[in-house]
Amino acid sequence: MAKKSGKIENGRQKLNVFFAESSSQNWLGGLNYFTNLFVSLKTVSEPEIVPYILKPGNQASNVLCRYTEVLPVKKTLTYYFIKKIIYPALHKNFDIRSYAVKHSPVKIDAVSHSDVSVNIPKILWIADFQHIHLPQMFSDFQLKEREVNLRKAVEETDTVILSSNDAFNDFKQVYPDYADKCEILHFVAIPDEDIYSKTDSISTATKEKYNLPEKYFYVPNQFWKHKNHKIVFEAVHILKQQGLNVHVVFSGNTKDGRNPDYFVELVNYIKSNDIVENVHILGIIERNELFYLLRNCVSLINPSLFEGWSSTVEEAKSIGKNCILSDLSVHCEQNPPDSVYFPVNDAQKLAELMAENWKHRQGGKDSELEEAAKKALPERINEFGKTYQKLLLKTIEKTR
Repeated sequence: MAKKSGKIENGRQKLNVFFAESSSQNWLGGLNYFTNLFVSLKTVSEPEIVPYILKPGNQASNVLCRYTEVLPVKKTLTYYFIKKIIYPALHKNFDIRSYAVKHSPVKIDAVSHSDVSVNIPKILWIADFQHIHLPQMFSDFQLKEREVNLRKAVEETDTVILSSNDAFNDFKQVYPDYADKCEILHFVAIPDEDIYSKTDSISTATKEKYNLPEKYFYVPNQFWKHKNHKIVFEAVHILKQQGLNVHVVFSGNTKDGRNPDYFVELVNYIKSNDIVENVHILGIIERNELFYLLRNCVSLINPSLFEGWSSTVEEAKSIGKNCILSDLSVHCEQNPPDSVYFPVNDAQKLAELMAENWKHRQGGKDSELEEAAKKALPERINEFGKTYQKLLLKTIEKTR
């Protein structure tokens, strides 16, 4: 039986593209990336893509089903059935994504953001090269596995998507012979259209729920070691010794799979340096709460040791909030308005910047930045979608 081709709209047949997304509850940045990409594709005036995903295997990524089609696999076979029944019965190299594409009743024209082993046009997304810059964050086995798998994927794909020019520079050093495969696709964070009214409406409830201070900095990063939370605690301690009591609110997953003792070490530092009253750790929070905290903080702080393309910085750009950022090349490339930078390991400089903003900013909404962000966002979103569609069409064309 012939497989169904893509939908026809305005006389043009759309392309069915399978996105083998890898988001999970533990990597919210990945979930946000795919959600925002799919939303941006819906803004393209002449869309030529129908995105497909497998039925999500976890609650966190079920949100993607709002924006995509779910790939039917042999009509009634679900992700769970394949994973729990078929997978264990077959050899260890069984690839559920390849199986889904090969056996789908829908004709898949391309596979995107994955190294799925199928003989159709393929696009690979490499989020970052953290293992090159911070090898100490990985075991020897993890480093070797990344090196082997990435090289194989790069060799076998038709196009490599990178989120920044900074990542492209890394790529050229590691895989110089494949640099012509690369395309840059800048990620754009997309808040809900009514996010300003939503966050205003939950103001009192959010303050009471988390017992928030009136004035605070905000760090919405997962508690992973490379996110460098400790330098913020060191800066808070420096300021407290100088007689300035600032408050910093933190949200994000407190579990670091690669460094399971990391969060405990941070808590011990907070206690031993007498800054418990200055630090407010909320854990994973609701999306609207995150944007409320972002809008109303003194400044967003991202002290990270490494980023591929920071989603927290993009959220600040999209909603209109000033930032204090580590001086990573990619942070400078993202270039959020009205922001300042500190050397990545310099707690003293971070303390100085925090003191300056604490003294001269009241917290609350950055009205001028918000208005500028509102005006710029629709075009930024549309450009994100159009750029992806162009590189997909280019990939398919060059494989013919």
